[in-house]
Amino acid sequence: MAAFPQQPQSIAIIGGGVAGLQALRALENLPELEKIVLFEKSEDIGGVWRGQNYAGYGAQVKREQYSFVELSSSHLDVYPTARQLKLHCEDYVQTFSLRPFIRLGVEVQHLQRGNGCWRLALNDGTSEDFHFVVLAVGNFNQKFLPEVSGAESFMGQILHSSDLLEPELVREHHVVVVGYGKSALDCFILAAKEASSVTLVARSPAWILPQRFLGIPLEYLASTRWFANLVFPPYHDASFLRRFLGDLFWPFQTLLWWILSPILWVHFWLPWSMLPKFSLRWQLWHGHSVSICNAQKVKEAFDKPNAHCIRGEILGFTGTGVLVEDATTKQHIERKADVVVFATGYTECWSKLFDQETLASLDPAGDGSLELYKLILPSNLPGLAFVGRVLTTCDIVTSFVQAQWLAALLAARFRWPPEVLRNAWSQRYRRWRESVGPLGPRGQTFVAVPRVFSYLDELLSDLDLPKSGGSFSCRRFFSPLAARNFTPVAGRGQKLVPLKTRAEA
Repeated sequence: MAAFPQQPQSIAIIGGGVAGLQALRALENLPELEKIVLFEKSEDIGGVWRGQNYAGYGAQVKREQYSFVELSSSHLDVYPTARQLKLHCEDYVQTFSLRPFIRLGVEVQHLQRGNGCWRLALNDGTSEDFHFVVLAVGNFNQKFLPEVSGAESFMGQILHSSDLLEPELVREHHVVVVGYGKSALDCFILAAKEASSVTLVARSPAWILPQRFLGIPLEYLASTRWFANLVFPPYHDASFLRRFLGDLFWPFQTLLWWILSPILWVHFWLPWSMLPKFSLRWQLWHGHSVSICNAQKVKEAFDKPNAHCIRGEILGFTGTGVLVEDATTKQHIERKADVVVFATGYTECWSKLFDQETLASLDPAGDGSLELYKLILPSNLPGLAFVGRVLTTCDIVTSFVQAQWLAALLAARFRWPPEVLRNAWSQRYRRWRESVGPLGPRGQTFVAVPRVFSYLDELLSDLDLPKSGGSFSCRRFFSPLAARNFTPVAGRGQKLVPLKTRAEA
């Protein structure tokens, strides 16, 4: 093993969300660094928490799991609102004096590798060269609105869920909500209170997780080591003995999932037409529309006489509503609507930055699951890193550890393995990800929520730090992941002299 091939003199970070800000904080004080810039295409920081969104938008996990490691979260609500998290980002920038390195309203439109650096083409027609680029644009960037025939003749409003800013937009209207993720359920609950009628149209209903399961806060299950060891196979780097025991335990785990699924369903008692077709284990493993909701609010919304649900999809708009194909009865149903809300999420935009040859290098399998060493670095594209693409319920903590790991690597605080070992890691990780089932059509590079501890421990071991939560103890084994447990990681890749001081010198 050797030091990282090149300690960069200039770094560009693309994206001003929680991942980009933490990458900037971790990398700004690297040795040899002369220039670092964070490019954010909007006029403000905050990523998904920036600007306006639907009424009630916020984190679906508690503040202990979703807050900056280096800032106090005591002022946040138990489940932080979007506005609180936006202010949390502003506090982070102000506390660590990051604003001079941030360029707002500047979009990076293309990345081209050449002559030992990356050339960034900007939206003002200019270009700049950087030795290293960090992509911190996350998984949710551009609103996705499906093309549906007849939209031009519809006399009502067509909204993306993020545009449902006020309850007045649905009050005393006939509303159709399309989708079944967290935003769809939130919009459905709002419309059930305010609208004359609301119909939820879900093509592929998914399992919903309650904030409390059998009276136990969900984080004591989904975000703990003991539960991950109980219901999921060992991590890809587990010893032979642990893998053997995992294979031996597999039938019991399967039985346990069959027991947990109906118990979970009882928490909501939704119409049977909303029962998912895929297993709960597959959904949690692959991160498919994992929504954590207040079970009481969901039940109350579905029980209202003005609320309806259809398993199916919209075939087209009529002048006064939508035509829906019911997947259960195979009938076409026309629903009256004044407002149609598409809670259909967002699409990624990072792939548009590269040409086809570079994309093929990043995604040799062609299924969208990038081959990244430690889910951060491409093996065959020097000077490029992804931070914040790992999708967990504690994204803000995960991206913090990733940023610190990257900073330590670039500062040569641990060794960079040869390409053959990096490729072996990627292949081993992929096999592990496929051990429960195929990756599916989206094939994203992320870690299943219950196994995030194992991934973070893997990064921390490179930093020569103990496992997240400290050395082995009952407390570490049974306690849920919390941002405060990672404070010893802060600054592991940094030097004491800040960049602005070196520039002034």
